[in-house]
Amino acid sequence: MQLTYQKVGKDHPMYGQVEFLVADGMTPVCYKTSEGYLPIASEATVQNSASSQPEVETRPLYVLSFKVNDETEEMTFTSKKKVQKTQQALMEKPFVSDVKLQTYQVIA
Repeated sequence: MQLTYQKVGKDHPMYGQVEFLVADGMTPVCYKTSEGYLPIASEATVQNSASSQPEVETRPLYVLSFKVNDETEEMTFTSKKKVQKTQQALMEKPFVSDVKLQTYQVIA
């Protein structure tokens, strides 16, 4: 999985509310804001789910945030084993601090 961060344009419905559209190739995964990540849920999706449509399939997106010599860094994972292994390796480094793991549900 290769995640890309695309800046949203003025013609995008979420312009001004989000900073980036996170995508896996050409498939949108979620939005990135200054506070964190948001799942992709348009008004149409919200209305469809309200009218008793089947649930949307989601999958976890793990975001590992940490600081390297007081520089903020982030890594994203789809595998829980890989994120745990990376988190353990980072915690052993003396120059890495503030290691935090957040899990988001994104559209599969």
